[in-house]
Amino acid sequence: MEIPRQEFQQMLPTIKKAIDECDFIAIDTELSGLHRPGNSKRMDTLENRYAEFREATQRFIIIQFGMCTFTWDEKAGRYIARAFNFYVFPTAMTGKIQPNRVFMTQAQAFDFLSKQAFDFNKWVYQGIPYLTKEEEEAYISQATQRMTDDLPDIPVDDKEKAFMEKAKQKIDIWVKDPKKTEDPEGVNINTRNAYQRRLIYQEVRKSYSELTAEGRSGFIRVMRLTQKQLDKRAKEKLARIKKDCEEAVGFRTVIDWISASRKYIVGHNMLLDVCHMIGQFVQPLPEKLSDFKKLAHDLFPYMADTKYICSTAAILQSEIGSATSLENLRFETNCDKFKNPRIDMHMEFPRYINEKAHEAGYDAYITGSVFLKLHSYLEFQLHPEKVPQEKEEEPEAESEKEEEEEEEEEKEERHRGTEGGWDVSDQEEEEDRAWLDSDEEKQEQVDEEEKEEEVYNYGSVRFPLINDDGKVPEALSEYVNKVTIVRTGFAYFDFVNPEAIQETAGTFYISSGTELPRALVYDAFGAFGKHIVDMTDANSGFVVYEYLKQDPDHVKAAVAQQLHDAGVEGLTIMTVSEYYAEQKERGE
Repeated sequence: MEIPRQEFQQMLPTIKKAIDECDFIAIDTELSGLHRPGNSKRMDTLENRYAEFREATQRFIIIQFGMCTFTWDEKAGRYIARAFNFYVFPTAMTGKIQPNRVFMTQAQAFDFLSKQAFDFNKWVYQGIPYLTKEEEEAYISQATQRMTDDLPDIPVDDKEKAFMEKAKQKIDIWVKDPKKTEDPEGVNINTRNAYQRRLIYQEVRKSYSELTAEGRSGFIRVMRLTQKQLDKRAKEKLARIKKDCEEAVGFRTVIDWISASRKYIVGHNMLLDVCHMIGQFVQPLPEKLSDFKKLAHDLFPYMADTKYICSTAAILQSEIGSATSLENLRFETNCDKFKNPRIDMHMEFPRYINEKAHEAGYDAYITGSVFLKLHSYLEFQLHPEKVPQEKEEEPEAESEKEEEEEEEEEKEERHRGTEGGWDVSDQEEEEDRAWLDSDEEKQEQVDEEEKEEEVYNYGSVRFPLINDDGKVPEALSEYVNKVTIVRTGFAYFDFVNPEAIQETAGTFYISSGTELPRALVYDAFGAFGKHIVDMTDANSGFVVYEYLKQDPDHVKAAVAQQLHDAGVEGLTIMTVSEYYAEQKERGE
């Protein structure tokens, strides 16, 4: 279902209902760009990779957001999907608040989207606006100030002094004797611009406290109101401010609801999506990586990345292979091994019955469907006894011919009495027939209602995403809140716990009994190729090479000697394989 700006407010109840009732939410985004050219290194530290993502949220924006909810249908034994597609554009619905946003576009990104038939006109003209929480608070504060005239005074320019004198004279004449003026109810002061309007409001507030100034089209209306009228107008202004604010908040409402639901958020290679969701609609991303992790986890407590699951689950790699693009996963999970569970699109959401790849709503639908298939497959490996048995075909209903024969027999039975010798008047026969027909109609209605209540059950097996004890089920415990990250020494990005370093031949662990400066470590390993240094604390860290030609033992010996000569004491250097083996022996 595509929701343009003009229909957004009226469709909010439908969106809220879908989020409230679903089991989980799949998301996808289309962006105005990915990263600044030349900004990415082949290998970088985790902090630098986060800094790159943070910079991307400051430069580029989400231009299309896809959301698909998946709800278990117990009666039918299947999941029902509801997919929404939103164009998002930074403008205002009401025109009363308009943050002057500046954002960048990347030619390569727009070229790709245009080839996928992305409608840029629809994005601009029908895109839904938004405000962050900070912008919303600023808007409410400014609107309240305007309503109460609680604005700081501004000076009167020399060129506007004549205008103000004339305006005050006009007000004084009306105040002195309203009945002698053209309009006894009030006086109109024509204004040419916002500055003149501000001056009139200011003057009325300061010099005519018993009067009220009200903005109209092209002029300010100055009048005397009763307390009852003032209270009524204040109430109307507050209601208008609230309505304008709700409309101006726009698409952030959806993000707020997703966060408040505390439900699983599922994406594909989703780290950048999460960064943009927070940076664009909630608040600017914090500078420190640890602060970002806490913020993201507080907003979205359960996140699952289909790319990460497929990249790390060995049992899935044997079935799917190493190609983990969303398109490939869609293809691979369509086979019999992944047929559980049954997933159907809700009948009121027919947009994606046909494929629309690289439209955010469709990709969210595919992402969520793939997640359900992967989760189910992992559960069946742990619980093979739960694999559903093949269901028998539904028994066919009686043929229309048999039904017609039964109706004929009933008619013959109905009129059998007339053949026994007694007479039945035409009127009596019609009354009997009417009574019988009415009774038959009632029975047919009951039968029809019973048929409507009968729903075919597809026999799919549902696995919970959260156990009764509030914990993540075993099949997902290794994957939740971990997402794919590339070009670092780490195997994944973890929103909750420290990341594990990749176990490769070119990765080393180093620690010492004293403080270990990062620059010193970087220089010591520099003779053997391009590398990064990720310090876990002041005394230890990991070193990862892009490509190491030398023997690891030779590297360890050479680096140890160099650091020893530099005065480093209590030094330990080992390959990451040795490090993990030691950790395992200690039971850590």
